[in-house]
Amino acid sequence: MALNSLLKWALGASLLTLAGSAARAADDIPAGWSVDIQPKRAILTYAPELNGPRYLIVACLRDTEEIGVYSTGVGVPSKAAAVALGMTNAGRKYSVRGEFGLDGLTQAPAFRYETNIDSRALSIFRSDFPPMLGGKGPLKITIGDKSQDLPLAGVAEPLKKFSATCFGRS
Repeated sequence: MALNSLLKWALGASLLTLAGSAARAADDIPAGWSVDIQPKRAILTYAPELNGPRYLIVACLRDTEEIGVYSTGVGVPSKAAAVALGMTNAGRKYSVRGEFGLDGLTQAPAFRYETNIDSRALSIFRSDFPPMLGGKGPLKITIGDKSQDLPLAGVAEPLKKFSATCFGRS
C-alpha cells in the first residue's frame, strides 16, 4: 500500500475512532437514536440495541470543518475502491461514496465517508440530510446489495441537537 494510502487510512481511522470514542466514552452504545454534543462537534448515532452495531453515525466536526458518515453492521466489505451508501425515506434520496475500513470502537468492518466542508458544502448537506430523517420512516440504508431499515421513532430530539451544533440552528 502506498504511503499516501496508508496516511489516508490512518487519518480516516482516527476520525472514525474519534466519532466512536467521543460519542461513547463509557463504551456503552445506547439503543435507538442518540447524539453526542461537544463544542463545535455533533455526532448522531443509531444502534438497534444496547451495544449493538452502529448502523448509522453522522459526525459534524465544525472545529475541523469535516463531515463523516459511517455505518457498521449493514454492508459487507468489497474490493471496490469506492462504495456507495444510499439513504431513502419518504421519496427523498441521499447518497455518499466512501470506502470500507474498521470501526475504531468495535474493530468491525465499517463503511466510511469523510469530507472537508466549506459553507456551500455545509448548505447542501443541511438541505439534503436532515429532511431524510423527517419523514414517517423507516429510513432505508443501502450499501452495495445489503440494506437495513432504521425506524425514525425517537430521532426528533437528537436531530434537533445535532442540527443546532452542526448548522448553528435548531
